[in-house]
Amino acid sequence: MDMIINEQPLIMFGARMQMNYTYTPPTLSNEYFKGRQRSTFTLLMSNYDLGSLKVPLVFEGIDHQDVSFKKSGFDGAIFGMCDIEFSDGFRYFAFPDTLGDADYQSESLIESEYIFKCIRHGVMKTSVGNSVLCESTLPYTDCILSVTVGAASDNYVVGPVTFQNVSAGDQLVVDGINKRILVNGSPAADQADWIRFPYMTPGQNSFTCVDTLTIQYYPVYF
Repeated sequence: MDMIINEQPLIMFGARMQMNYTYTPPTLSNEYFKGRQRSTFTLLMSNYDLGSLKVPLVFEGIDHQDVSFKKSGFDGAIFGMCDIEFSDGFRYFAFPDTLGDADYQSESLIESEYIFKCIRHGVMKTSVGNSVLCESTLPYTDCILSVTVGAASDNYVVGPVTFQNVSAGDQLVVDGINKRILVNGSPAADQADWIRFPYMTPGQNSFTCVDTLTIQYYPVYF
């Protein structure tokens, strides 16, 4: 099994996987109501947290200092948010929950186990049109809506966002992934009214706009 971190293979850090990784799906939380002496219940809310990855690695170097620096370089690469890809085709937006102890098996070899919190995802999908089929299995999928304004408008609707005083040719972006609103590439949250950023649910989704949208999203999976 091969592993890539932020488009860099493990070999760049003098590392390899000791065995296959373990993926634990998101933990669930539910709220429900069941009256006394009743045979049915009402599910009030279901929510999910992040999943987790357990990845056992081996670092190899020419001596104690070299292998230590290689593990440190890997730790620096995964610090904060990272994108992990395995050769089975699955990817994970992740951050380390633990960096893993340095278990020196020899002067030039370290064994270490890493734990990540994560969301499992696929490659970014791009669709042109105001309707798109969402391939996710998670209940909600953030997305990016982009459009070129066809005619000037005082109130121009892009999905859940209404822009004020736009001109023909303006490039509008409603970015539900990075939580940004842009006009011609510049931040413009003060030029728009909205309550939430756009998201999709599994299956067919449609967004309101008088012009043709470009819709981008990462499919996300349990």
